[in-house]
Amino acid sequence: MIAPRTGENDAAFRIGDAVRVIERELHGIVSIRTAVCDAEIALQGAQVLSWRPKGQADLLWCAALPAAHTGKAIRGGIPVCWPWFGPHASNSKLPQHGLVRTIDWRLIATETRADDVHVIFETTAETSELRLAITVGARLSLELSTRNIGAYPLAITEALHTYFRVGDACLVGIHGLDGCRYRDNTDGGRDKIFTGVMSMTRETITLFDVAPDAAEIEDPVLGRRITILRLGGRSTIAWHPGANVAALNDVASGAEKNFVCVESGNIGSSGIVIAPGDVHRLTVQYEIVAL
Repeated sequence: MIAPRTGENDAAFRIGDAVRVIERELHGIVSIRTAVCDAEIALQGAQVLSWRPKGQADLLWCAALPAAHTGKAIRGGIPVCWPWFGPHASNSKLPQHGLVRTIDWRLIATETRADDVHVIFETTAETSELRLAITVGARLSLELSTRNIGAYPLAITEALHTYFRVGDACLVGIHGLDGCRYRDNTDGGRDKIFTGVMSMTRETITLFDVAPDAAEIEDPVLGRRITILRLGGRSTIAWHPGANVAALNDVASGAEKNFVCVESGNIGSSGIVIAPGDVHRLTVQYEIVAL
């Protein structure tokens, strides 16, 4: 599905010079420029590509945009994984991480309140209505809502697959997972218990079905802490390709040292079942604090 022309979206949703809908390489992009931050959100996947508070490096890492409307997902930013995380449980021909990363969502609202900008996207998939409400300001927050419009219970897994920009992936420390059980997908999916502070000095694929709501990334190179607060979810996924980056044709050699992924959602045993007519909400908030 191709979204309405960029000019029509800009005319409908522009707010002065603060919020524009622009075109880059045939992708529609919501461009936000305020006194407190700059941000960009692609219509494809309703994917946040960039959030940069004034005086800070970007929170997010993003690769070059793929060709638009070709079914190729954008690598980086905050992809929405829905209604399944990872490969489909029974059909390997279905796309990795679900159905909504490669379609253009409908932009339905932009609004300013004080220093915050609120942007709302919607899309429909299978028997669900999805809404992603994004608030951009001194903090960044996302709320993914799934409404079951079908006649039967809807089972989903989901994640906000955030790529955080870091100075050196080998030097960051991820706090908040001490004592949690996880599946190690670099070791055949074996169940393990994590202890201490996580580092990403090699390939890392750790799936925590249940983890605390709060986590933190300490980045000594950029001199900052990134705080992550999750609501409506139980799971955390920590991923880094390490030397396996060679298998990713959209990540330039060496670029992997500048990102780590700490994802928030509901996966594995924490999958969600939504009754007909009900709504489930997953919310994540991010903030940058100087060390």
